[in-house]
Amino acid sequence: MSTRWGVFSPRADGTVGRGETVGADDPFDWRLWAVLVACIALAASITGLHNGFAYDDRWIIAENARVHTLRAPWHLFRETYWPNARGAALYRPMVILVYALQWAVGGGRPLVYHLVNISLYVTLCVMVYWLALQLLPRVAATSAAALFAAHPVHVEAVGNAVGQAELWAACVVLAATALYVRARREGLPLRAGAGTAIAALYAVGMFFKEHVIVLPALFVAVELFVVHDPRPWRERLDECASYLLKLALLATVFLAIRTAVLSDVAGDTPHFSLQGLTMAQRAVVMLGLVPEFGRLLLWPARLYADYSPALVHVHTSWHVELLPGILLLGCTALLAVLCVRRAPRVAFGLAWIAICLLPVANILLPTGILIAERTLLLPSVGAMLAVGVAVGWMVRRLQHEVRAAQLAAGGVFAALVMAGTAHSAERQRTWRDDDHVFETLAFDAPLNFRSHYSLGGRLFEKHRPLEAELQWRTAIALLPGYHAVHIDLAHKYREAHVCQAAIPEYHTGLAIAPASPLARAGLVSCHLELRQWHTARTEARVAIADGMYRRAFDYMIEVADSALVATDSSDGTVRWTGAHRVVKP
Repeated sequence: MSTRWGVFSPRADGTVGRGETVGADDPFDWRLWAVLVACIALAASITGLHNGFAYDDRWIIAENARVHTLRAPWHLFRETYWPNARGAALYRPMVILVYALQWAVGGGRPLVYHLVNISLYVTLCVMVYWLALQLLPRVAATSAAALFAAHPVHVEAVGNAVGQAELWAACVVLAATALYVRARREGLPLRAGAGTAIAALYAVGMFFKEHVIVLPALFVAVELFVVHDPRPWRERLDECASYLLKLALLATVFLAIRTAVLSDVAGDTPHFSLQGLTMAQRAVVMLGLVPEFGRLLLWPARLYADYSPALVHVHTSWHVELLPGILLLGCTALLAVLCVRRAPRVAFGLAWIAICLLPVANILLPTGILIAERTLLLPSVGAMLAVGVAVGWMVRRLQHEVRAAQLAAGGVFAALVMAGTAHSAERQRTWRDDDHVFETLAFDAPLNFRSHYSLGGRLFEKHRPLEAELQWRTAIALLPGYHAVHIDLAHKYREAHVCQAAIPEYHTGLAIAPASPLARAGLVSCHLELRQWHTARTEARVAIADGMYRRAFDYMIEVADSALVATDSSDGTVRWTGAHRVVKP
């Protein structure tokens, strides 16, 4: 029996011709295997169903008033993703809208969010299978989808409620790409129903997450490595280019709206390791992280909630530790070139990885992360497609081997899928709440300064200051050049009225980052508390000279002057005339 939906026979060179159909497979087969893929995805994620709000969930959902109401939802398209008080901005109004819908349905219970996450993940894994069936033979497609469903690197996107942005974006990209491949295979005009559906998905998807903007680049990769179109190249180019230009117009409109809301294209606070770096320096930093990306995509045995120094090393100029990244990147590029003719579906998978990593590569624009596991959800599709090709090649080779070898190979693959599923299911519990996230991070990555910084902040919230101080001191020892830890610790000392300890930390933080008005205000407050009036006035004047909150620092100067007059202290820079203060030039 033959059908135009599902698996279709690729050509010898790995491309697919227009109008080609499935072989003699029963249409029920793909549904049966799709159910198996869905079951693997469910087994890998169901343990996160009873997770609470953890990490960024707290700021974006639990304590974000915009999520707690559906009143005037159109206003969300004029607001940032992060609350203004958190510093970072970004622009993802559709995600905030679906968060608000889930809050209304569940009354703010995290169960609803995790139920949606798991449902989206199962759907996504089936969609990966749908796309793989259009690119690979059935065995290879099933293998790729099963490995994707069991992949432990997806846990953060599923177990953390705000990972929903990644899931929605990935579903949009997979659906649009599968529709595009199918339309090109069947010779359907892109200006018809399929083209309209893809354009609609693209327009909506960018408002879920900005990473969807790379979709046209994936279509170019489809044209280069997947589709074999017998028409003259000029006719083919004319059709595809005109459609891609329409998508580019949609992307331009989205970027214009985003820039109007954020007053910037990026809208994110760069990771402190990237602040002040040029594009070339950022490229060097990310070159050193290439092996970590490769490990997470292919063998994610160790997972972390954060990747920061000194868990990962940051280099802005040549260092011997950059050599593994150079070798891995060079070998991957060479493999892609060799596969263009011999195994174009592998080249397509590698191109998919590169395209989907581009928004978080920190080269064109710096982001707030160096590496985040949740952002590897979409790139891992390309990795698993390439691995699926390798599995298909091995299966063909084993067809001529003895039965025992075939059973052994099948057992190894099944064990790999089961191990990944078990690891994912166990890792889901890490995202139960903030305590589990931060304690696990500190245990798994004791050399990551942010492990101790985050755990210390949580301990301060739980009124365990001695343990919290130890964690922050450890963070300072691991990364003494990060100003925020010094300043935050100084604030805690000041709140506890231990200004003798706070002042040195303020000075250290301000030496690293002079443009920190809250740190300068805290420093002046400490000097006032210690009755060091002259020093307080001097620090306040420095702040005013640097353009910081003049009204607040003028008030602090008034307090110091009043104290000096009350104690009959003399200050050569102040002359009093009746009730008025005149500062001598």
